[in-house]
Amino acid sequence: MACIEKIYSVSALVGSSACNGNCAFCAGKYLRPQASDNPIYWKNLESAIKLSARYGGWSLSLTSSGEPTCDPEAVTKALEVYDKCAKQGAYFPNVNLFTNGILFGDSAFCDKWLPLWKNLGLTNVAISIHSVDRKKQAEAYGLESYPDFNDIFNNIRRHGVGVRCTLLLRKGEVDNAVKYEEAVSTLVKFFGVDNITSWPVGNPDGTKNSFTPSWFGLASIRYWLWKNTKLCHGHAWGGGVFDWKGNILRLTDYVTRHDPAKDFVRQLVVFQDGTVAYSWIREGALCMK
Repeated sequence: MACIEKIYSVSALVGSSACNGNCAFCAGKYLRPQASDNPIYWKNLESAIKLSARYGGWSLSLTSSGEPTCDPEAVTKALEVYDKCAKQGAYFPNVNLFTNGILFGDSAFCDKWLPLWKNLGLTNVAISIHSVDRKKQAEAYGLESYPDFNDIFNNIRRHGVGVRCTLLLRKGEVDNAVKYEEAVSTLVKFFGVDNITSWPVGNPDGTKNSFTPSWFGLASIRYWLWKNTKLCHGHAWGGGVFDWKGNILRLTDYVTRHDPAKDFVRQLVVFQDGTVAYSWIREGALCMK
């Protein structure tokens, strides 16, 4: 058994599990029954942040089994926990809120919440993109329409918060190198997004499903990155960070199974029932309960 040398990040599920989207491939539905206002959750979130920071962690990600912005009070409470930790020395340079972006198209919502969240340490909002075509983006979320991308990005930026995109790799949409290049080019050129992370859609246990791109399609994306970008650094768990014309492109796996023989932990995951695990796959990866 290896001793842990590094805990890179913390991912925390927050909120009531309510969602304003209706994705056919939602990976969070199975976790929604766990959502509750559990005092152990907040205690263990604080412990996870401090533990990761002690082992060199650099990132906190807030997500949900639904859509986190549908419960903005819970996002605020999670950031208050982080702010307390940061003032005690457990500071992360990257504090990201992962979202479908729908409510960020509403300027009143942004005016109310983003100044508060920024003051509590939020650095970036990461918008999940299934397609750079608004109509197809709406279809992916089961909506009649999706807000204008420029409205979303401008509403966030004018409050001094960074914009990132999670460009999801999904069969039938962004599933090969040609479509990947077209999507990242559009996000960079037309919307000014300079930090784009991608991973293939799959099951919560890391296995493939009917929405996962083919092996050949994913290989073509990796080859495109090898040919057209400069590698900044590789991830110990697979994938890496690339410089493309001065923009950050990141390719990674949706789920990394914890390996107790390794000397690093990709992330501590704080589930809504208060469990903290070394991986999204909890079996054999429990840290706190």
